[in-house]
Amino acid sequence: MNESNREERKEEKERHATWLELFYDLVFVVVVSQLSQNLNHDISLSGLLSFIALFIPVWLAWIGATFFATRFDTDDLGHRILTLLQMMAAAAMAVNVPDALGKTSAGFALSYAAIRFILVIEYFRVGRHISSARPLTKRYLIGFTSAAVIWTVSAFVPSTSLRFILWGIGSAIDFGTPLLVGRLAIKSAPPNISHLPERIGLFVIIVLGESILGVVMGLAGHEWNIYSTLSVG
Repeated sequence: MNESNREERKEEKERHATWLELFYDLVFVVVVSQLSQNLNHDISLSGLLSFIALFIPVWLAWIGATFFATRFDTDDLGHRILTLLQMMAAAAMAVNVPDALGKTSAGFALSYAAIRFILVIEYFRVGRHISSARPLTKRYLIGFTSAAVIWTVSAFVPSTSLRFILWGIGSAIDFGTPLLVGRLAIKSAPPNISHLPERIGLFVIIVLGESILGVVMGLAGHEWNIYSTLSVG
């Protein structure tokens, strides 16, 4: 291994989450918190299924941006602006979550579609500047754009049942596209070996912290005695 390759591996190992990425994660924690509130209000099988149905696009939105960041370490002004726009769309998702399977389903769909369209722009920018990544970005552009269009169309169909069918199709495309190009992605733009585990770990820690806060706030008004203590335990 020559000197340049050693330096490249060293830089890869030292890749850490940026402040902007941590801020991005905090916005998505708000979305997850809203989802947990829905589940808290409806602790039943239907409530659990509703939680899963809404969590899938939220997870796809976060993981899509995370894998892009870990593959292409871009931190220019354009990327920062697009990341901020994604955060605004994620905040819109959080606003629409409480009734995302009802009155605000169209708003939830448009918010998710906006996040995916911005991700498409990110991959388009990479494809323009990195020729070796074009075979990969081209496949992502086709898959993610198709799914985002389906989600956008779903917001304007009059039938709620048809809207949810389109959600399922769009989510399947978003989920399946990375699987179909898995080998090409690992070969041309593998995830950073230090950044990806750190990013996922930090997100899990933030979500756990939010969960603990919810438990503390829920118990704050209770009278503490031996019976309530045993119940919590």
